[in-house]
Amino acid sequence: MRGFSFAVCTTAIFLFFAGCAGTNQALQTPAVALNPMPDGSPAPPPAKIPAAPGWLSPNVRSGESGPLVYAGIKGNGEVLIYSETGYNQAPIGKITSGVSAPWGLYVDKNGSLYVANQPSPHNGGTVKVYPAGSLSPSTTYSQDLYRPLYPIVDQYGDLFVGNGNAYAGGGTVVEYQAGSTNAYQVLKTPGTEVDGMDFDPEGNLYVAYRVTNDDRGLGSIEEFAPGSAQGRILGMKVHKPQGLIVDNEGDIVVAETATNTKVIAVFRPGKRRPEIRVKLPTGSDATQIAITEDESRFFVASYTDGNIYVLPYPLSKESTWTVLDQTPGQGQLQGIALSNGQVF
Repeated sequence: MRGFSFAVCTTAIFLFFAGCAGTNQALQTPAVALNPMPDGSPAPPPAKIPAAPGWLSPNVRSGESGPLVYAGIKGNGEVLIYSETGYNQAPIGKITSGVSAPWGLYVDKNGSLYVANQPSPHNGGTVKVYPAGSLSPSTTYSQDLYRPLYPIVDQYGDLFVGNGNAYAGGGTVVEYQAGSTNAYQVLKTPGTEVDGMDFDPEGNLYVAYRVTNDDRGLGSIEEFAPGSAQGRILGMKVHKPQGLIVDNEGDIVVAETATNTKVIAVFRPGKRRPEIRVKLPTGSDATQIAITEDESRFFVASYTDGNIYVLPYPLSKESTWTVLDQTPGQGQLQGIALSNGQVF
């Protein structure tokens, strides 16, 4: 996180998918005659050609689908792709190659998609990168990652990944400088789990963390100045934080998910108490949140009901929750990212 001069960047949606050769049908094994072996025994069947690593609908490949929403489905090990416009749609694409129990997602200014994968007995925690035009990952980050939750990239291409509390190393943020998969430095918080992260227009990094692992999940937010590994605790109390964003006015927006505190809280600059608390719909449990680059629409991924919610931004006490889409499988929705979202 080096010296930072903020610039608003736009992402060409078509570039992410142009030239992509994915299809929604598995490749078929060609019919081949099983000629006998020299000893007269039948030849073994030809090896099966593996299915393609995901698919894209024709209008996505042609760039006619408009802005896109990416949704990480933990239980299915996939990232589904939806149109940002319209409601109650079927997916128009899917990424499966290299995806394993995904949590947070991020799309950088070059259109590359970052997917944080949870660890399993056979797979350590990783972040996979899918460059423009590919349904397969080109880069894997794993050093010093212990249950990675949310990735984010600054304007220089440096990657920051927050560690959860499943293993040693929880409550930290690992920084990788652009072009390297070796950990550059590790930022430490007072917590045991790092959740949502975002940059403000001046390049300060804001990190939501949890200190307790009980039902309240009490935590706070720490601010790291550009280039510094020493943070400043901002002092507000947040309960089981998940996603976090900072808007262009410096407002901090964080999802709180404790049993009695399921809200989207908005903290004005310098304030320790939220000015606005928007209650989540009954039956929902927010994970990642995202905002469009023009800051006109606000998106929420809900784990428990699998809904992608959208609200007009700025938020208010009268904000109305609208379901953009419901992902298959009732729940397990973790990450959400926008092709025309906030970038640095």
